[in-house]
Amino acid sequence: MLTNKSHLHSGFAEPLLTYLQERHLQAPALEQQLREALTTPGLCAATFCQWLEALYQLDPVPALGLRLGTMVEPRHFGAVGYLMLSCRNLGQGLTRYRRFHSLMQTGLRSWVVTEGDRLHLNWTQPVAKSLLAHEYSVACFINLYQALIGRNTPPISASFPDPKPHGIELYEAALGCPVHFNAPSLAVELPTRLMAMGISSSDAHLQRLLERQALAMLQKPETTDPDSDAFLGQLQTEVMKTLKDGDCSAAAVARNLGYSLRSFYRKLSGSGYSYRSLLADTRLRLAKYYLADPTLSLTEVALLLGYAEQSSFSRPFRIWMGITPGEYREQLAAKQQQRGAENLPS
Repeated sequence: MLTNKSHLHSGFAEPLLTYLQERHLQAPALEQQLREALTTPGLCAATFCQWLEALYQLDPVPALGLRLGTMVEPRHFGAVGYLMLSCRNLGQGLTRYRRFHSLMQTGLRSWVVTEGDRLHLNWTQPVAKSLLAHEYSVACFINLYQALIGRNTPPISASFPDPKPHGIELYEAALGCPVHFNAPSLAVELPTRLMAMGISSSDAHLQRLLERQALAMLQKPETTDPDSDAFLGQLQTEVMKTLKDGDCSAAAVARNLGYSLRSFYRKLSGSGYSYRSLLADTRLRLAKYYLADPTLSLTEVALLLGYAEQSSFSRPFRIWMGITPGEYREQLAAKQQQRGAENLPS
């Protein structure tokens, strides 16, 4: 059963467009639809499933969904993908994955069962019940956890709720593990030892910020323009990431989000923002957060905010707050001491 109220993150459409181009498949209308989808934060799940079927009609190869799923990267999962990349290890990342999966796909239901040294991750997706969509979903998840740990460690097994197709050996070769059909749900079985494997892009500060943002997105009530809210959330996540990388220009952010610069500015203007004001607001919020951490020097705070040196950070901060970063930190420390003194027994 498909419902027009079910949505996916638009990043999942990019592998379809890449496959279409790499295979030199002639489908101008489909290609245009996929390109347009990448300029929006979310897309209708029913439409996405129709695109999968259209691709299969163009290129009816066995297990096409698995091929497409192996082209997925963490960034295609949007804010949740970036959050997982900032986690300490795979176990921490998968906990966030389950907590915020509705930001990637509405209607998704998941649960975990642990048996000894094995972890069973199960899920159902009412928006897509075809084998093609299930193939894509399972391959996406496997590719995601392998990308996070930087190793192509195969799962112990994978399960599909679909009837057993011909050529099951193709599935087992593609996934590198035994594959079961006619299962109660989609499932991937992993050794529990993988949960302790580190993620090279781990960043505790960024993780806390992205988790707060994901919580805000999850708890935000529905508005008259959910696409605009999703776009702004995705944009702020990307800005926070690029600030650390050193290139937080509008051109760099637009490119990373899959927009042309002109389309990016048009989308931003339609949401009632300018890039300059949004960048300043994001930097100020992050500055306050970083300055509250006494373990970070002012130079480190400046670098985390994308400034080449401390003086480049101090000037705009004084304009925003009327005081220097050092003075702001001193005020925070004084307030904390005052609260501590008030809590002492008389």
